[in-house]
Amino acid sequence: PDSICPIYSLIIFIPMMPNTALFPNGKSGPLADSSSYQQAPCAALAIKPAAGANIPDTTWTYKSVNEKDLQMSVFLPGGYEQGTRFPTFVVFHGGSWTGGEASWHYADCAYWRSRGMVAVSVDYRLKERDKVEVPLACVKDAKSAIRFLRTNATALKIDTDKIVVAGASAGGQLAAATAMIDAPTTNDDQDDLAISSRPNAVILCNPYFRCRKDLSPPNFITKELPPMITFLGDQDRAIKVDDLLAFHEALRKEGNASEYYVGKGGKHGFCNGRDPRNRFFYWSVLLEDRFLVKHGILKGELTLKVPNGVATLSEKDYDAYK
Repeated sequence: PDSICPIYSLIIFIPMMPNTALFPNGKSGPLADSSSYQQAPCAALAIKPAAGANIPDTTWTYKSVNEKDLQMSVFLPGGYEQGTRFPTFVVFHGGSWTGGEASWHYADCAYWRSRGMVAVSVDYRLKERDKVEVPLACVKDAKSAIRFLRTNATALKIDTDKIVVAGASAGGQLAAATAMIDAPTTNDDQDDLAISSRPNAVILCNPYFRCRKDLSPPNFITKELPPMITFLGDQDRAIKVDDLLAFHEALRKEGNASEYYVGKGGKHGFCNGRDPRNRFFYWSVLLEDRFLVKHGILKGELTLKVPNGVATLSEKDYDAYK
């Protein structure tokens, strides 16, 4: 399970009429009724990025279900107002599909914003809070989030050929599922299936694949999957190193690009950036950045800044499988 640390943010309350939602263009509109879903209309926002702080610039509503808005926290890169299309980072938090929150990955999003990406951390339905079947409803939401970005790519300035999906623990199952599971039952009934939910690259941090077989990504390894990079700590009690090694080797056997890194001493959730002095966070981001450059998602130099006093990992501190 992930630990929790305080998150400080500014909350602005906007009075609204009943049964309305605030959409990305700052306008309000009707919510879906209790039996339907609607994607929010959207337009690009003229908002100045938050100068590197781990605070989102805005939120986008990617769909509404049973009068509940599902939103993504959005980090906009420098030059967003003047730009046209940006590579995009999409992350799903962990929490066993029962807990967790988007703020757990604000540190990741802040870094990718500094690299010129639109970065979003997605809120999705949870078992107890939303009274849904998991992880099925979560997978549906994950796919809807990607389709929302592609559907509204022009207005939101999304490069649809450079969408990177990431996830930790249960969020790793969701990220992998968007790339690997095509079963019709995993799509929201109101999704436009002509719009692909498959990302262009996948980042997995201690992905937890123990769920029903028809939703477990290792059962759906085929050829021509997006490039994947996976991280695990060798002290993770929830996931075996050999299980993810088998996943990596099966991907490679089918001709897919895959890299797998095992951090020595790392426990479950070891790559999370909520602790600004977590050396595994900076190590994983460094390798992710190189991976995305290698596969043509990003260009340019690293913008990673490791705080003074935080030790960097050497090659003896981890095992690499490529």
